[in-house]
Amino acid sequence: MENTEFITSILHAVSSLEAISIFAAGIIGYIGVSIMAYGAIKSAFHFILSTIRGTNHLPYIRIDLGKHLALGLEFLVGKDIIESIIHPSWDDLGKLAVIIALRIVITLMLSYELKEIGEELDEERRRKEAMRKQKK
Repeated sequence: MENTEFITSILHAVSSLEAISIFAAGIIGYIGVSIMAYGAIKSAFHFILSTIRGTNHLPYIRIDLGKHLALGLEFLVGKDIIESIIHPSWDDLGKLAVIIALRIVITLMLSYELKEIGEELDEERRRKEAMRKQKK
């Protein structure tokens, strides 16, 4: 009788853990999507303002958008990992592997592009400083 109660309590704990994990995965997914949506809306707003004012803030806008997209993707990878742990199947694991590979490639491309933009901005700052020094 004690064994049955023990097994029942373990099964109850496991089902509770599964429910908590599903809830956590959902929250993490929404956080990731929210971060990307916020970044997109913020960048669109800044792009419109930059266009109206005639300023060239596009590199800064791209850096900010890229950071939001990369962070959002990391949250979505975390969600996918939790979901695959909860309901593992070869089909789901294969899909997860493809999704993670795509997200890694996208994140690496974003990181590379952000680095290039940062270098361009640094070069532009150095050029402006050199021009200011020449004027003096």
